[in-house]
Amino acid sequence: MHDDEDADLVERFRAGERAALEDLYRRHATRVWRYARFATGSEEAAADVVQETFLRLTRHLHGFKGRARFSTWLFTVARSVTIDLGRRRRRMPETLDEDAMAAVPDRADNSRSPAAALESGETKEAVREAVARLPQNEREAVVLYELQELSIKESCEVLGWSESRMKVTLFRARRRLKEMLTGFVKAESV
Repeated sequence: MHDDEDADLVERFRAGERAALEDLYRRHATRVWRYARFATGSEEAAADVVQETFLRLTRHLHGFKGRARFSTWLFTVARSVTIDLGRRRRRMPETLDEDAMAAVPDRADNSRSPAAALESGETKEAVREAVARLPQNEREAVVLYELQELSIKESCEVLGWSESRMKVTLFRARRRLKEMLTGFVKAESV
C-alpha cells in the first residue's frame, strides 16, 4: 500500500504537482530524521540531512526509475547526504552521547515492530545506548533493518553491500547487542 501511494505521489510530482513532494515529505521525513540522528549523533545534523535529502529529491526525483521501492531510494539519498555532511564537518561519531539518544523520537504506531522494544523506560535507554556503542557499520545495519524495518535487500541497496555482508554484519551486531543487553532483554528478543 505504501509503495503504491509513494509511486502515485512520485508520478504526481513529475506531472508538476508540487504538493505531492510535500506529501512525500510528511510521509518520510521523520524516518529520515531518525536514521540521520543515529548516524550523525546530532539533532542539528539530522535536521540538515532531512533538509538536504529532500532538496536533492526535488532535483533528482524525475530520474527515479522505480526499480527499487521509493523508501529504499530515499534512504540511499539520505545515507549519501549523511556521508557528505560528515566529510564537510570532518566528524562522524562512532558513538552517541546519552542526550543524543534520548532525543530520538519514539515510534509508538506499531507495538509489534522491532522498534517496539524501545518503548519501555529502562530497556529503551539501554537499547539506545547499546546501539550507539556499535561500530558504525553494525549501527547502520541495525538502524536500517531493525529500526527502520527495511528488508535485507533494501538495506543492502541503501548501504551498497552484498546480502551476505549484510547478514554477517547483522549477526555480529545482534551478538554484540545481546552481550551488552544481558539483563535487560531476553536473548531471543535481541
